[in-house]
Amino acid sequence: MKNKTLGAYGWLLFTMVLWGSAFPSSKYAVEHLPHEVAALFRFGGGALVLLLITAVRRPQQAPPLRAVTGACVAGLVGVFGYNALFFWGVTMAPASDGGVIFPALTPVITTAALILAGRESARPVRILGLVVGVGGAALFFVTTNAHGTGGSDRLTGDTVFLVGAAVWSLYTLLNRKLVVGMDPVQAVMYATVAGSVALAVMAAPEFGDVAWSGLSGGFWVNAVYLAIGPTAVAYLLYVRGIRDVGASTASVMMFAVPLFSTLFSFMFLGESFTWTQGATALLMIGGAFIAVISGHRSAPATPAGDEDGDGDKDGDGEALVETGAR
Repeated sequence: MKNKTLGAYGWLLFTMVLWGSAFPSSKYAVEHLPHEVAALFRFGGGALVLLLITAVRRPQQAPPLRAVTGACVAGLVGVFGYNALFFWGVTMAPASDGGVIFPALTPVITTAALILAGRESARPVRILGLVVGVGGAALFFVTTNAHGTGGSDRLTGDTVFLVGAAVWSLYTLLNRKLVVGMDPVQAVMYATVAGSVALAVMAAPEFGDVAWSGLSGGFWVNAVYLAIGPTAVAYLLYVRGIRDVGASTASVMMFAVPLFSTLFSFMFLGESFTWTQGATALLMIGGAFIAVISGHRSAPATPAGDEDGDGDKDGDGEALVETGAR
């Protein structure tokens, strides 16, 4: 059991590496394609891989229509809405900005919404974490504008990232209600397919502007990697990690994503932070970490029958897909 848990943490850490790499990889893609087409390449390719995996697994029981509908609605929010904003944002702002803003502000927004709705406790330490996280975000935007690094486009891109974080939070909050009674791998597949169809509709008018013959071999290697690594493989590994160590523990590891995204953005794109931006990014991440960790520590004991600690007492996989992926 101990080796299994250690292995789960290893796979989760690898998942964070994959998600961290998605930010500079996506930035590279939008330098060669309209952002609508780049988003379709990532998730359309990921949908094909997930369809293949689902066919190989051959689920014994078809999910109820209501669950399929719910997964598709979740995909429209979490795959289409989030990624339309994400790929638009990286056309204007550095990938490293998105790699910090998304993982840091998503838990802050989600936790604040749950507290306001009365679904989670408003303990002082959690409020402190939220205030620190929001304050760090405000300072991050102020310092970015003050230093003039990237101009108004960067500030606009960071604002798009902020809206995208709010959309992902909405997806997280809706997902538990929408996806009930479905295997988590199937839920991810249906959501990805539905989101990809919407992305295809959005991207269709842009296909004529793509210089297909001019796309390099490096671009196609990157496109295949985006579809398989940070999308299909990472989503499935995250579901596996949640099954082995629980959703709460797995979600905390999301705070490793900014480290890897910043590192890869520096290595492959030559991006960098100023010292003040780095300090305010740490404030964002630190505040979010405090808010999330304090919530986990104050959570009630694992209910009877919930052996994996993911909050899914009846085993329907509902809690497994709530935190989603990047």
